[in-house]
Amino acid sequence: MVTQAVRHPWQLMYRVYRYVLPSLEREFSKWVQRAEQIPDPELRRQALASMSAKKFHCQGGAVYAAQALGFADRLIPLIVAYQTISDYLDNLCDRSTSQDPVDFRQLHISMQDALTPDAPLRDYYQYRTEKDDGGFLHDLVRACQEQVRSLPSYDRVQQRIIELSTLYSDLQVYKHIAQEKRETALLTWWEEHRSSYPQIYWQEFSAVTGSTIGIFALFCLATKREVDDSEIRALDEAYFPWISGLHILLDYLIDLEEDRLGGDLNFVSYYRSDDEALERLQYFVGQAKASVARLPEPDFHRMIVDGLVAFYLADRKVNKSQPQIYTIARQLLKHASGLTSVFFYLNSLLVRR
Repeated sequence: MVTQAVRHPWQLMYRVYRYVLPSLEREFSKWVQRAEQIPDPELRRQALASMSAKKFHCQGGAVYAAQALGFADRLIPLIVAYQTISDYLDNLCDRSTSQDPVDFRQLHISMQDALTPDAPLRDYYQYRTEKDDGGFLHDLVRACQEQVRSLPSYDRVQQRIIELSTLYSDLQVYKHIAQEKRETALLTWWEEHRSSYPQIYWQEFSAVTGSTIGIFALFCLATKREVDDSEIRALDEAYFPWISGLHILLDYLIDLEEDRLGGDLNFVSYYRSDDEALERLQYFVGQAKASVARLPEPDFHRMIVDGLVAFYLADRKVNKSQPQIYTIARQLLKHASGLTSVFFYLNSLLVRR
């Protein structure tokens, strides 16, 4: 199996189709079959719904394994299991029977335990009525623990990965509490962190924390035999806030109208105008591209940036029937355009269709 660095879009897509996606399908199907065996009907329903609607999260995350094919047999099971936890818990907090922040916090402890090889399993359903998942969540946690233990330099990145995971969990707690409380909670949380990120707004910080791709990038870095602090810091600063922020802001952009109709929280809606939304998204694209230029393997991460823009703006929701989203999206694609973006955009159209 080839292991040299990914430098070209065609090379990345070849690896994705030839090596990554077949392995992902096997792993994902395994967890779907496992979810079908959950005894509690509500937990089973939410697990299967999350996997049906959000499979593309695992597909996108698994692309990182193309950067380190020699470890694909560990990275793909790890990314699929960890992202499955994330999506399942999101459904339990957003679409299930509880609005209790204590319950949300307890559920999300599983995400940090999954990243800690020797952490004991706990009763993650302690504060909710539905409890019997037949060991589904425990099995996901154990699968992650097994794989992170096998990454050569995981001990070098573990602390930052757990910090990112904890921020993600904080967001899930605050954004899913009762509607009249969530904005105040998010603003209070932002005050704890704003001095560290003076270049971004409060809603952008919240968006940044909602991405798991910075964790996946650090998983890949941990496949190297030797990793120094400067590499970890450079990668982290590229993803948090820029690439991760771009990721989730794009996600919220294409859901803007849907969330407005449903009364759901949407961080893009907090911009004062469409012009400001476009300006800030363009700013994130520019900062993301500038930050990856400082990484040891910039080509791969630059393709991640171009791929994010292309993938989200190829979504069916970006059409002339939703002029607000369509106008911003077309201008953003034009801003980020180039042969690489066009290549990924056309590929994304094919995949999404």
